[in-house]
Amino acid sequence: MKTIHSLLFCLLLTINVAWAQAINSEFLPAQNISQLKEGDIIEATIRVWPIENADLSQFKKLEKATLFNAFYLAQITSLAPSPNNADVVELKGLFIVKSTKVEPIYVLKYNEAIIELRSGDVKVTPLGDKSQDFYILEQSLDSSRIWMILTGGGIILLVLGFVKRQKIKEFLINLRPDQAKKDRKKYDELFRVASKREDFEKLYKEKNQWLALLTDKAPAHLEFLKTLNQYQFKKDWNNEELNEVRASFDIIRRSFEK
Repeated sequence: MKTIHSLLFCLLLTINVAWAQAINSEFLPAQNISQLKEGDIIEATIRVWPIENADLSQFKKLEKATLFNAFYLAQITSLAPSPNNADVVELKGLFIVKSTKVEPIYVLKYNEAIIELRSGDVKVTPLGDKSQDFYILEQSLDSSRIWMILTGGGIILLVLGFVKRQKIKEFLINLRPDQAKKDRKKYDELFRVASKREDFEKLYKEKNQWLALLTDKAPAHLEFLKTLNQYQFKKDWNNEELNEVRASFDIIRRSFEK
């Protein structure tokens, strides 16, 4: 009897492995993959095929998960069979890039089987590379200012060696208070007057710039990006669609008020 159970177990395992290997998948960032950096918020699509009569609730579990050790799925914007092929599952969402160490496979448990999602050739640039900009800045200062920086900022520079890379990005912004102040003023004005489609699409295109200036990123910011993403590829918007985008933006309109 034990022998029969063992054989059945091996058979089921073999079937599951064979099924998993027959499933294809791809991870497609919406922007140029060579430009991805830690801290970016990106749109991406996951496609899995062939799955007949797919159980979409199994893919819904990916929300709030970190895929491939690098991409945190903050929000699923759409999840449905492809309009071109019902056996292809398409998941679109907003991801936060958390790490440069992208693993090639993420294992999704699908009912009693497994699906191997594959990251492909995605590369992420570390924020640490930006430290060269600070080094060049130091070389251009006169000797008195260099001495002042070395004396007053030496302890800060030592502490930075233990700070997470995301904090380095914030520190570099603080090294340029005048520029950061100008950028905040610029986006405060853009946020206040935005009312037309081209205004919202411009802010969507520059989302990485203005999101980096915000101390706190509320869920409402992601909700605005999600709402706009539903309509931005349409040739024309009707009044209802424009009003929906405008209403989601009104919640974050005063993000840059002092």
